[in-house]
Amino acid sequence: MVFHSQTPSPEDLPTSKQLIRSTLVAILVAIVVLVGAVLPAEYGVDPTGIGSLLGLKKMGKIKVNLEQEEIAHSRPVSQSEINTQQTVPTPMPLVARPEPKRVKKKPIKRDVVEHTLAPGEAIEFKLEMKQDAVAQYKWSTTNGKLNHDTHGDGYRGTKQFISYKKGRMVTSDEGEMKAAFDGYHGWFWRNRDDKPVSFRLETSGDYIALKRIM
Repeated sequence: MVFHSQTPSPEDLPTSKQLIRSTLVAILVAIVVLVGAVLPAEYGVDPTGIGSLLGLKKMGKIKVNLEQEEIAHSRPVSQSEINTQQTVPTPMPLVARPEPKRVKKKPIKRDVVEHTLAPGEAIEFKLEMKQDAVAQYKWSTTNGKLNHDTHGDGYRGTKQFISYKKGRMVTSDEGEMKAAFDGYHGWFWRNRDDKPVSFRLETSGDYIALKRIM
């Protein structure tokens, strides 16, 4: 089978003016599409305002922002930024805590005295103490009763004296004695019975020494 193409006549062909006009119209349409649609949709640029009306400008801005974020994430990080991000906080200096002061406890003295008084005999034992020092005492007889005078005397030349307690025909006494001043603080006993009387004295606390005065 043989096909024969029909050659158009010169009247059917467009003239030069028609070609130029069509070209100009195509260029104008392309410019309108570029300015009104492509620029707003791709770059967020809308010089005519058509893109805003069609919602293309908003879409273009979103696209531009996404591209900028992608570029920022793909950008190599500089060494200075790495150093800034990896900055190690400076440790706080250690402050040495002062050791608590150790208060030396005064040693507690303890003494025990046993003695027998003949009828009419007297004796005196005293603790040498500093002012406000405290001592505990306890004494008792085993076979009779004694008169006693618990008092304190200052050191020689001070003329200090204090009476703590007195008793007649007593078999025992105990308590705590706080020194009113520096000196000797203790007990005077006398046997007013007609037979020998034995007693036992126990002391403990803050004092220098237990001494027999007479």
